Amino acid sequence: MGSTSAENHGRPGTGRRDLIKRSAALGLISAPALGFLSACASSGGGGDEDKAKAGKKTAKNPLAVNDTAQMEFVLFDGGFGKEYAEDAVKIYEKNFPGAKVKFAATQKIQSTLQPRFNQGTPPDLIDNSGAEQMDMGVLVGKNQLADLTPLLDAPSYDDPDKKVRDTLRPGIVEMGQFDGNPVWILYYAYTVYGVWYSQKALDSLDEQYPETWDQMLAVCAKAKKKGMAGWTYAGKYPYYIPFSLYPMIGKVGGRDVLDAIDNLEPNAWKHPAVKACFEAYYELYKKGYVLKGTPGL
Repeated sequence: MGSTSAENHGRPGTGRRDLIKRSAALGLISAPALGFLSACASSGGGGDEDKAKAGKKTAKNPLAVNDTAQMEFVLFDGGFGKEYAEDAVKIYEKNFPGAKVKFAATQKIQSTLQPRFNQGTPPDLIDNSGAEQMDMGVLVGKNQLADLTPLLDAPSYDDPDKKVRDTLRPGIVEMGQFDGNPVWILYYAYTVYGVWYSQKALDSLDEQYPETWDQMLAVCAKAKKKGMAGWTYAGKYPYYIPFSLYPMIGKVGGRDVLDAIDNLEPNAWKHPAVKACFEAYYELYKKGYVLKGTPGL
C-alpha cells in the first residue's frame, strides 16, 4: 500500500490522482472487505508532458481513468492467496482492453520495492504486508504516498448511491490517516487471532482442554514425556508469534497497554503485563515445549 510523487523519471506515467483513479478502476471497489489497496503514483518520464491524460468520466468510469495507460500491481503473496488480485486484474483489463496490467506477487515486499521507492520508480498499486512490509509512516513522512480521499468519495460499485467510504467497516478510514485528513492507506481485510488446539492430541494424553496457563504447562510437560511438542506455529518466520502474544498482553494488562504500545508511549514495553507475557512465552521455549525445527528455534 503506498504511492510516490507525481514526478516522472524515464517512462510514461501518471500523477498521484491518476493512480488513485486507476486503483479504483482495477475493480477493487467491487469488494470493499477484500480489495482495497492504496495506490502508488507512477514515476517515469521527464515532466507533465509524459503523464497519461485523464480519460472520459462516465458512470462506469467515475474517476476518469485513462483506458490505455499501463498499470503495475505488486501483491504480498500471503495467506489470502493471489486469486482475488488476479480476478481484479482481469476485471480491469476487461473494462479497459487497451490497458495492460503488469502483475507480480512476492513475499519480499521491502527488499523488492524499497529500492524502487528510493529511486522514484515504484509500482502503481501495492499490497504492503508480511514480515518484510515497508514502514508506512516513513513513506508518509517522505511524501511518497497518494491521498486516497478521491477514491473514498467515489460511488461504490454495488450501490452507486453510496460512497466507497460508506461501505467500509468502522475505523478503516481513520487507520489510514496520519495526523490529518488525507487517507494514505486502506486496510482491506479483518481477521481474528487465536491459538488452535488438537483435540486428538489431548485425547491421546487423556487430558481435557486446559483452562489456565498453568494447566496448559502441565499438559505440555506430560506431552514432552511422550515425545510430543506442546506448541508450534506455521510459516517460515517468527513473525507469526506476535499474533497470539499481543492478544495475551491485552488480556493480561487490558487495552490501555496495547494502546500505549501502538502510540509509542515511553516505557510502554516495560509494563508488567508485557514482561509477564514475554516471560511466559520464553518459558515455553526454555522448557522445550515448542516443536524443534519451528522457525526461530
